[in-house]
Order: sequence, then structure tokens, then C-alpha cells
Amino acid sequence: MADWQTLYPRLPLLDPARLEQLVKDLGQDALGRLLILFAEDGIQQGEALEQAFNEGNHEGMALWCHSLKSACGSYGALRCQFLAEKLEQACRQQQTDQVSLLMAAWQQALSDTLEAVQLHRESR
Repeated sequence: MADWQTLYPRLPLLDPARLEQLVKDLGQDALGRLLILFAEDGIQQGEALEQAFNEGNHEGMALWCHSLKSACGSYGALRCQFLAEKLEQACRQQQTDQVSLLMAAWQQALSDTLEAVQLHRESR
């Protein structure tokens, strides 16, 4: 499980190839609107995940991670997607020590990803 700590920093916050494909499929304006929704949803689901973490509710965390993993994958938020997957696994396996480490890494990745989304939107 510790391999995740060396792998995740190498993953992009936002996959440029995925964003390019979304622009081709949807257009820049539509992608911009969808990225706003993605950011808002990420904040809301992230807060729900944090609440479950604070309550020690690993089953609830696993459910939120599963949802976040899917949403992040749709928009090419690869670092968040990877960490959500690892966090979901750790929660399901009740690996409390790993859950804490992964949660901290996921929260930082979400913050960094939301900043990258904002920068992407402003650059267009």
C-alpha cells in the first residue's frame, strides 16, 4: 500500500489529454460550465467525506470515495481519482493508519485540483 505515496505525486492534477478531448466533444464553453459543477460537487462531496472521516465511518467514507473516484475520472482529475480509489480500498479493509494518511493526501490533492480547475478556466 505504501507505493501509493511515491506514485500519486507523479499523476497530473488534470489530464491535459482528457481536457482536450472534452473540448472537442463538448466545446470550450460547455466544458467551462461543467468544470464549475465539478468543482462545486468536489467541494460538497469532499466535505461529506471529511465528516465521515471525523466520525470514523469507514463504510460511509468508502461510499463517498467511490462516487468521487468516478467524478474525478470523468474530468481527468487523475491524482484525486487515484487517491480516492486507494482511500476507498483502505476504508473497506479497515486499515485505519492508511486511512489517515490517504485522507490527508486526498484533501491536499483536492485543494490542488480545484486550484488547477480555476487556473484552467481563467486561461481560456
